Amino acid sequence: MASATLLSLSPIFANATVVFVETNIGNFEINLTDEDTPETVANFLRYVEAERYSNVIVHRSINNFITQTGGYTFNSETGTLTGVDAFDPVVNEPVFSNVRGTIAMAKLGGDPNSATSEWFINLADNSANLDFQNEGFTVLVR
Repeated sequence: MASATLLSLSPIFANATVVFVETNIGNFEINLTDEDTPETVANFLRYVEAERYSNVIVHRSINNFITQTGGYTFNSETGTLTGVDAFDPVVNEPVFSNVRGTIAMAKLGGDPNSATSEWFINLADNSANLDFQNEGFTVLVR
């Protein structure tokens, strides 16, 4: 059986919003781009505050591209995946480039304003592709 990476997020409010991410392979903080992508950050924090990111798994990981999460939780008792209950999609706010180490919202192909709960970490400089594909992907952490 493959191991799942479980995430738990909680907001820390200071001058900028920082979200503390706990995983079963290590913890980290992410500094959100509140002023530059306000709708996207508000959407992300809505999931955090509603605890919809509790026990989400990394469900997509492509070497030298992205690692994606925020879409599914894993029930260890039943061995099943459940989709995260999504809020309405958020408007696309592509301000920053999708370079290595940034975090951006995932969305449906052909619909730039379709981001809901799923997000990804850029494992490489994906700016040549993701800054233009589907009207760009909103980076909410840089």
